[in-house]
Amino acid sequence: MTATQFSQVVLASWRQRDRSAPWGRLVLALLLVGSLVITGVFAPLAIAWRIWLGIAVFTLHCTWWVVGLNLSEQNHPHAARCVPGHLRALRQAALLAWVLHAGATTSLVVLILPGHGHWELALLVNSAIATFLLWSARLWWLWLLLIFQSPLIGALSQRLAPLGAQLSAAWLAQPQTLLALALLLQAGLVTLMFDDGGPRHRERYARQTQRRAVMRMMADGRQPNLAAWGGRIEWLFRPFERMLSAWRQRLLAQAGPHNVMARADIVLRGPQHWLNQALTFGTMAAVMALIFAAVCRIYELDMAKVWRTGGTSIGLWLVCMGLNPAFMLPNALWQSRREQALLRLLPGMPQGAALNRAVAGRQLRDCFVTWLVTLVVLCVVSVNGYSPALPYLALGALPVAVLSLTRRPALMRAPTPGTTVLPVFAYLGLGGLLYLAVDRVGVPRALVITVVPIVSAGLLAWRWRVVQNAPAALPAGRLA
Repeated sequence: MTATQFSQVVLASWRQRDRSAPWGRLVLALLLVGSLVITGVFAPLAIAWRIWLGIAVFTLHCTWWVVGLNLSEQNHPHAARCVPGHLRALRQAALLAWVLHAGATTSLVVLILPGHGHWELALLVNSAIATFLLWSARLWWLWLLLIFQSPLIGALSQRLAPLGAQLSAAWLAQPQTLLALALLLQAGLVTLMFDDGGPRHRERYARQTQRRAVMRMMADGRQPNLAAWGGRIEWLFRPFERMLSAWRQRLLAQAGPHNVMARADIVLRGPQHWLNQALTFGTMAAVMALIFAAVCRIYELDMAKVWRTGGTSIGLWLVCMGLNPAFMLPNALWQSRREQALLRLLPGMPQGAALNRAVAGRQLRDCFVTWLVTLVVLCVVSVNGYSPALPYLALGALPVAVLSLTRRPALMRAPTPGTTVLPVFAYLGLGGLLYLAVDRVGVPRALVITVVPIVSAGLLAWRWRVVQNAPAALPAGRLA
């Protein structure tokens, strides 16, 4: 394989980037540069350069994951079956890129930890991470397996201690031999990642194409319906659709001026409707609780220990499930803008400033309810799981939600992946800063808990006046 062929295969994701919407890449670059600058300012130089190298390792792993997604997309069944040399070139490029990535990350880790002399272990760990990231582009459920397994690792540590001792003894006796065998196994897994265009490959690629389309819809601020997920997901959530249909029929049967906005929300929110989100969140939380309870009962584990070892990962999942949907509400208005002109003709529909207050008020109401529920759950997880940073994420989401949900819908532009994820990054970053201010700087916790709601209330009072004086909210985006 020539250097030109290698660059064409590996750098295809960069060449296929959306040049009309560079904001997402700019935000990520600013976050990266900002973290480097903050580290250089607040950390001693002897530690700062190691943190910089650690950030570089993390960035390389994220870049490799993006490359893996694109390599999986290039493995089209028709090209693998009909284009001579395509499958061989794809496997060779992936294997060479895997070798280069594992070598680069291992070199950086050795520089971060000089004098330890464990380059074999560093190479094994980084190559295993690279293999996992590559296969996760094909098998998305590997991430779910990692999420579910992480809280159980600490709880199963005593049971796995004998096996760990045997592996450690074998590694200390023959580190290079075991490293060579592990690298050969991982290299084989890298080549097996790509199929030859058979019937099973065509079915799998069709599911991946459908999943990529759903991810693009979500990145653009559109919530996919059940049909977009495919047959299995549609069958799984069919009871939800029946409950939603029954609730809508009941609401329409009691139609009147008193519930005109509740009926309008069916169209304005679409799949982001509060009932749909509540059913989804409740079902997933119940399924996770049942799985953990079953595992703890089967393996006779202490649930308190599972909470202590996995409270952070469980809390982060609860944060994403509980808070992120609220930031999708403005984008849902954009997706239903074509129907909003007819909604304004409904009998009893508010007009002018009253319509602005109704739209913003219902969004804020749903957001604050989910925020309170999430905050209570995070406090419970924080106390029982020894994860004190989790409630600060909810505190950081409060002012960001006020600014996001009081935008003027008539002036909003089409959502992009950057505008969709920017509020999420903002509240996660603000929550992290609040936690560092309390834990590292020494700011009193009571002061943070008091100041953040007061500032959020001030922002709400300011933005509420802006909302009342703005043009009529519906249809959204008509003055952009």
